[in-house]
Amino acid sequence: MSTPSELRARAAELEQRVPPIHAGPRTDDERMWLEKAAALRAEADQIEVVDWERTGRIQCADCGTMVRTQTLESLPAHRCTERQRARREREAVDRDNEK
Repeated sequence: MSTPSELRARAAELEQRVPPIHAGPRTDDERMWLEKAAALRAEADQIEVVDWERTGRIQCADCGTMVRTQTLESLPAHRCTERQRARREREAVDRDNEK
């Protein structure tokens, strides 16, 4: 079984195949890709809800941290901004080291 983030990544890949709406009428394949992407996103949402009901934790979409929460409407403070900044700094150091 795929994780919600893997499902959403696959949905994004499918959506990238489809040109903008102003490019002309959608083909059958393009409509199929968009429908599949919507189904993948719905499946990811459902998996997250089931996991949250089982564990009381949900993954922050911004920083990837698993956070314990009472509702799915808002996440408690978990230093999300600092975690994102630290991740960007680590990635920059890694890129510099590769050069």
